[in-house]
Amino acid sequence: MIQSYKQKPRLQETYDTIIIGSGMGGLTTAAILSKEGQKVLVLERHYTAGGFTHIFKRKGYEWDVGIHYIGEVQRENSMLKKLFDYVTDGELKWADMGEVYDRIIIGDQHFDLVKGVKNFKNQMISYFPEEEKAINKYVDLVFMAVKTSKNYYISKAISPFWNNLLGWFLRKPFYKFADKTTY
Repeated sequence: MIQSYKQKPRLQETYDTIIIGSGMGGLTTAAILSKEGQKVLVLERHYTAGGFTHIFKRKGYEWDVGIHYIGEVQRENSMLKKLFDYVTDGELKWADMGEVYDRIIIGDQHFDLVKGVKNFKNQMISYFPEEEKAINKYVDLVFMAVKTSKNYYISKAISPFWNNLLGWFLRKPFYKFADKTTY
């Protein structure tokens, strides 16, 4: 149950877990622990839960402060979709972003970012045909970095014993990419 900041909190005597911060990680962790039978208290100093899921408006414009897009949620077997389905009991429905999910405008030129890896590559190559090799290499590098990041995050989730024993081997391939710039 989420309580409004205007209500006096109704606290229990004990909790299995206390989570400080109601950002995406805190709320996800609280949901999973609650589903597993724990009594969880989430503490937040901001007047609205959600962390980087917030938006703000200034002078008629709207900005999101953190997350923009979430990939892999249309694929049935993706780990991210499974996690969202578990946390929300499959009730979260995803809106399709459309073929063009973003547009970059520089002066009188515009560049559409389109859905799908093959479509994205083809679109970028149509804008910058002399950079075809670099575009393909860049996209391949992004996917290699993502692949190595999975073991990196596994190393953060395993016990300290196993992390001391195996963590470096899990993290090392990711470090090859972690300190590189897109240049």
